[in-house]
Amino acid sequence: MTSGRNDSYALNLSLPPLRDHTLVPRIDAAAAAGFSLVETWWPFSTVHPTRQQTEDLHKALTAAGTRLVCMNIDAGDFTAGERGILSDPDRQQSCRHSILAAVEFASKVGCRLLNLPYGNRLPQHSEEAQHRTAFDNLLFAARHARVHGISVLVEALNPEDNPLYLLPSVDAAAGVIRRARQAGALNTGILLDIYHVARMGQDPSHVIARYAKECLHVQFADIPGRICPGTGVLDFAHIITALQEVAYKGLIGLEFNSGLGFLDSPADVRSFTSRHPLVNW
Repeated sequence: MTSGRNDSYALNLSLPPLRDHTLVPRIDAAAAAGFSLVETWWPFSTVHPTRQQTEDLHKALTAAGTRLVCMNIDAGDFTAGERGILSDPDRQQSCRHSILAAVEFASKVGCRLLNLPYGNRLPQHSEEAQHRTAFDNLLFAARHARVHGISVLVEALNPEDNPLYLLPSVDAAAGVIRRARQAGALNTGILLDIYHVARMGQDPSHVIARYAKECLHVQFADIPGRICPGTGVLDFAHIITALQEVAYKGLIGLEFNSGLGFLDSPADVRSFTSRHPLVNW
C-alpha cells in the first residue's frame, strides 16, 4: 500500500517466494509492504516447537509491528502431498500435540483463528473412520481453543489441485461445521478460500451468500495459478461487494504465489490493496 496500513488484509507468509526465506525476513517483508496483519501455515519445524522457537517468533512479530491473525496447525509434509493430519487415525496424538501447541502460542500473540488442515483419503482406513477421527479432533481443538477466545476452522480444497482431499467442496466443509456447532462447538467455522471456490467452477459471490453463517475467515488469490489478487481473471470488486452484502466482518488473508522479487518490490499486492480498500469494514 502506498500510504498507511490496511488493517483488514493479512498477508500470508507461507507461499513462494516468501517461504523460500526464513520466517523473520518474511515478517519484515510483510511489514515493509504495509501489512500490520499476517497469517501463516504451521510456522515451526516440528510438531513440538521449543520455547526458544515460540519466543523468537513472538519477538519477530512484535519487532516488526505485525500481528498474527490466523495460523494452521501442523499439516504433515506438504511438499510430499500431505494436506493435513486432522483425519488420520494413526496420527491423532501428533495432531492433538500440534493443536495444543498452536492454541498455547496463539493465545500468547493474540491470534484468534486456527485452521485445521483436514487431510487426504488414506487407503488403510475407511472414509467413515477418517471423518470420525477428524470430527473428534475438531471438537478437541474447539474445546481447548474456546478457553482463550480462539475459533477453529476447516477448509475445502479444490479436487483439481488436491484430488485426494477429504473435503472437496464448501458444502462438505460447512456440513462438518454445522455438526460441530450442533454438538456445542460454537467457536468453529469454515475458512473460505476464493481461489479454491473458483477452481471448483463455482461463483464466489453465490458461495459467499450461501455459506455466510459458517464463514469465519476468507482468503483471496486469483486464477489461474493462485496468483496475486487483481492480476488474473476474478472480479474482486464484485466479491468484496458480496462479502459486504452478507455483513462479513472478518479479515481477508492474501494467500498467493507472488512471483520473484516480493521481498524487494511487492508492487502487485500494494496495487491491489490500494485499489480495494476495505473502508468501514
